[in-house]
Amino acid sequence: MEEYKFNSRRPDLKVNTKSHIDTSVELWSEVRPVGRHPSRRSYHSACVWRNQMLIYGGQDLREGPQGGLWALRIPEVNSGEDEEWVEIPIEDRGPLCRHTGIVKDNRMFIFGGSNGDREFNNTLVLDLISLQWTVWTPDVPTCPPPLDSHTACLYEEASVGWMVVFGGFVQGDRTNEVYILNLNTAKWKNAKVTGIKPPSRSNHSAVVYRDHLFIFGGSNDEGEKLNDLWKLDLRTYNWEQIHGLGQVPTPRSGQTAILYKDYMIIFGGMRDITKETNEMHSYEFSSNLWTMFQDEQQIKDPVSAAQLEEFKKAKSPLMPRSKTINTESPHKSSEANRSPELSSGDSSPTRGKRASLYIGPAAPVVGKINGKAPHPRDGHSSILFGDMMVVFGGDRHQMPFNDVYSYALVEQTIKTPLILN
Repeated sequence: MEEYKFNSRRPDLKVNTKSHIDTSVELWSEVRPVGRHPSRRSYHSACVWRNQMLIYGGQDLREGPQGGLWALRIPEVNSGEDEEWVEIPIEDRGPLCRHTGIVKDNRMFIFGGSNGDREFNNTLVLDLISLQWTVWTPDVPTCPPPLDSHTACLYEEASVGWMVVFGGFVQGDRTNEVYILNLNTAKWKNAKVTGIKPPSRSNHSAVVYRDHLFIFGGSNDEGEKLNDLWKLDLRTYNWEQIHGLGQVPTPRSGQTAILYKDYMIIFGGMRDITKETNEMHSYEFSSNLWTMFQDEQQIKDPVSAAQLEEFKKAKSPLMPRSKTINTESPHKSSEANRSPELSSGDSSPTRGKRASLYIGPAAPVVGKINGKAPHPRDGHSSILFGDMMVVFGGDRHQMPFNDVYSYALVEQTIKTPLILN
């Protein structure tokens, strides 16, 4: 399959950045792919391979962790074809969520995560050509412990690829350790870092830029949201806290970060319980400057107030017994998170006699709806195709999505601060 190059801008798009008002919604498109969609999910992994966005695993807080591999296939620009979802036929490795995934040289590396009962520290390696799995068992004592809600980034140094793992949950407690996996030898090492370490955290975001790992936000040991930025030199393993200038994002967890040119782009996240956001910020590495280039967009809920009340009153075998659902780590969730008798691919409104707000596909429409921004969310994924950010899934108020949005990244826009009232 030929390597895909995404067109950076729609030819019909005109954005006025000189006025400093929020016109960013014009750069969004809701993507309605053809084909059977993956079930609604959050805290999955997402990778880019050739012309595809690969989605593995994830969770629905009421149905529990999920398995399976899906590919969102992106057609060539101006081909007249629509984006398409395809379920990839692979050996079932069981449900998994809050893991991480990276791609290097036609192989996808899945590390850690939880199946709802326990966490893992093995590495699943999928050959994307043969679709055959290999399992790398951890090499004690240099390997990380079983982890979930961590981050993993690809770091390439000469001919060697490394997976850099930071933070996450270890048996319910957060950590701030750094582990590095050599993708050539399958050997781990626990990085011997210097400098002041970042506080332990989970559900943060991370990118690698010019031999440095940058981590942002997440939740600390007390469950408080963070908005601190840290830099780890991957040559010396020295930590340094970065005190950014400008419009620093508010504390949040479950957001995504992608690397675009010389910027880190932050989208979404949870600022408090049932308070997700769809703000967008950029961080320019050279100037140490944060910029908010999209304020929070108020978008009509996909369900009415009456439907919400009906859902709250409904008796469901899958609703948790407690009013509080843990959104940080699935191994702390109630037994109601699991429902082995239900098929995750069945979107019937009566399956399991379960009340559900979001049933079936979003609409029978395929193609793109220009100028439509995504709802606030956390636990989603964001990846970069050329000059386009693509967002999938996540949840809001503990209700998952399986929608797809694309955002045209324009450098002038992402570095132009908004004038906020």
